[in-house]
Amino acid sequence: MDLEIKSQPFTEKQLARIKRGLRSGRVRRFGAIANHQKLKFSHNALIAWKLKSMGEGIAEKLREKTYISHIYLRQANCLWPYSLYTMVHSHSQDELQSYVQEICQLLKQPLFKVLTTIKEFKKTPFLP
Repeated sequence: MDLEIKSQPFTEKQLARIKRGLRSGRVRRFGAIANHQKLKFSHNALIAWKLKSMGEGIAEKLREKTYISHIYLRQANCLWPYSLYTMVHSHSQDELQSYVQEICQLLKQPLFKVLTTIKEFKKTPFLP
Protein backbone atom coordinates (compact mmCIF):
# COMPACT_ATOMS: atom_id res chain seq x y z
CA MET A 1 0.00 0.00 0.00
CA ASP A 2 1.43 3.41 -0.92
CA LEU A 3 1.09 6.19 1.62
CA GLU A 4 1.24 9.88 1.04
CA ILE A 5 4.36 11.36 2.61
CA LYS A 6 3.10 13.73 5.28
CA SER A 7 3.61 14.30 8.99
CA GLN A 8 0.53 12.24 9.99
CA PRO A 9 -0.33 9.64 7.32
CA PHE A 10 -2.81 7.80 9.60
CA THR A 11 -5.90 8.78 11.53
CA GLU A 12 -6.12 7.96 15.25
CA LYS A 13 -8.57 5.16 14.41
CA GLN A 14 -6.16 3.64 11.85
CA LEU A 15 -3.25 3.83 14.31
CA ALA A 16 -5.31 2.11 17.00
CA ARG A 17 -6.18 -0.70 14.56
CA ILE A 18 -2.52 -1.18 13.60
CA LYS A 19 -1.49 -1.26 17.28
CA ARG A 20 -4.17 -3.85 18.08
CA GLY A 21 -2.95 -6.02 15.23
CA LEU A 22 0.65 -5.81 16.48
CA ARG A 23 -0.33 -6.61 20.08
CA SER A 24 -2.48 -9.57 19.07
CA GLY A 25 0.16 -11.00 16.77
CA ARG A 26 -2.07 -10.79 13.68
CA VAL A 27 0.42 -8.23 12.37
CA ARG A 28 4.02 -9.22 13.02
CA ARG A 29 5.73 -6.20 11.57
CA PHE A 30 4.78 -2.81 10.26
CA GLY A 31 7.34 -0.70 8.43
CA ALA A 32 8.08 1.49 5.48
CA ILE A 33 10.17 0.75 2.44
CA ALA A 34 11.49 3.86 0.74
CA ASN A 35 12.18 3.90 -2.97
CA HIS A 36 15.64 5.45 -2.98
CA GLN A 37 15.42 6.39 -6.67
CA LYS A 38 12.26 8.44 -6.08
CA LEU A 39 13.98 10.10 -3.12
CA LYS A 40 16.88 11.11 -5.44
CA PHE A 41 19.49 8.89 -3.79
CA SER A 42 21.53 8.18 -6.91
CA HIS A 43 24.76 6.90 -5.33
CA ASN A 44 24.26 3.78 -3.25
CA ALA A 45 26.73 1.14 -2.12
CA LEU A 46 26.99 -1.95 -0.01
CA ILE A 47 30.18 -1.63 2.00
CA ALA A 48 31.90 -4.75 3.33
CA TRP A 49 34.03 -4.16 6.44
CA LYS A 50 36.80 -6.41 7.76
CA LEU A 51 36.56 -6.26 11.55
CA LYS A 52 38.49 -8.10 14.21
CA SER A 53 35.54 -7.65 16.58
CA MET A 54 32.47 -5.48 17.03
CA GLY A 55 33.35 -2.86 19.61
CA GLU A 56 31.00 -1.92 22.43
CA GLY A 57 28.09 0.17 21.14
CA ILE A 58 29.14 0.08 17.46
CA ALA A 59 25.82 -1.34 16.23
CA GLU A 60 23.91 1.42 18.05
CA LYS A 61 26.17 4.11 16.60
CA LEU A 62 25.70 2.73 13.09
CA ARG A 63 21.91 2.61 13.59
CA GLU A 64 21.97 6.35 14.33
CA LYS A 65 23.37 7.13 10.86
CA THR A 66 20.43 8.24 8.74
CA TYR A 67 22.26 7.39 5.51
CA ILE A 68 22.57 3.68 6.44
CA SER A 69 19.48 1.60 5.60
CA HIS A 70 20.76 -1.91 6.33
CA ILE A 71 23.37 -3.37 8.68
CA TYR A 72 24.33 -7.03 8.48
CA LEU A 73 26.81 -9.11 10.46
CA ARG A 74 27.94 -12.28 8.67
CA GLN A 75 30.53 -14.98 9.28
CA ALA A 76 33.82 -14.15 7.53
CA ASN A 77 35.96 -16.86 5.91
CA CYS A 78 39.41 -17.22 4.36
CA LEU A 79 38.14 -16.41 0.85
CA TRP A 80 36.15 -13.32 1.91
CA PRO A 81 37.33 -11.81 5.21
CA TYR A 82 34.56 -9.22 5.55
CA SER A 83 31.99 -9.69 8.29
CA LEU A 84 30.07 -6.39 8.61
CA TYR A 85 27.99 -4.90 5.80
CA THR A 86 26.35 -1.50 5.61
CA MET A 87 24.05 -0.24 2.85
CA VAL A 88 24.71 3.47 2.33
CA HIS A 89 22.59 5.89 0.29
CA SER A 90 23.73 9.33 -0.91
CA HIS A 91 22.99 12.05 -3.43
CA SER A 92 26.49 12.25 -4.92
CA GLN A 93 29.77 10.38 -5.17
CA ASP A 94 31.43 12.97 -2.90
CA GLU A 95 28.72 12.53 -0.29
CA LEU A 96 29.08 8.73 -0.49
CA GLN A 97 32.84 9.04 0.04
CA SER A 98 32.35 11.29 3.06
CA TYR A 99 29.94 8.76 4.59
CA VAL A 100 32.42 5.93 3.99
CA GLN A 101 35.15 7.96 5.72
CA GLU A 102 32.84 8.74 8.65
CA ILE A 103 32.06 5.04 9.15
CA CYS A 104 35.73 4.20 8.70
CA GLN A 105 36.64 6.49 11.60
CA LEU A 106 33.85 5.07 13.75
CA LEU A 107 35.09 1.52 13.10
CA LYS A 108 38.72 2.50 13.78
CA GLN A 109 40.01 2.35 10.17
CA PRO A 110 39.28 -1.27 9.12
CA LEU A 111 39.88 -2.66 5.66
CA PHE A 112 36.78 -2.36 3.48
CA LYS A 113 35.35 -2.85 -0.02
CA VAL A 114 32.79 -0.53 -1.56
CA LEU A 115 30.40 -2.55 -3.71
CA THR A 116 28.39 -0.25 -5.95
CA THR A 117 25.34 -1.33 -7.88
CA ILE A 118 25.98 -1.92 -11.56
CA LYS A 119 22.44 -2.99 -12.49
CA GLU A 120 19.32 -3.70 -10.45
CA PHE A 121 17.54 -6.80 -11.72
CA LYS A 122 14.60 -7.13 -9.37
CA LYS A 123 12.77 -4.85 -6.95
CA THR A 124 9.67 -6.68 -5.78
CA PRO A 125 8.53 -7.67 -2.30
CA PHE A 126 9.11 -11.21 -1.10
CA LEU A 127 5.70 -12.74 -0.43
CA PRO A 128 6.05 -16.47 0.34
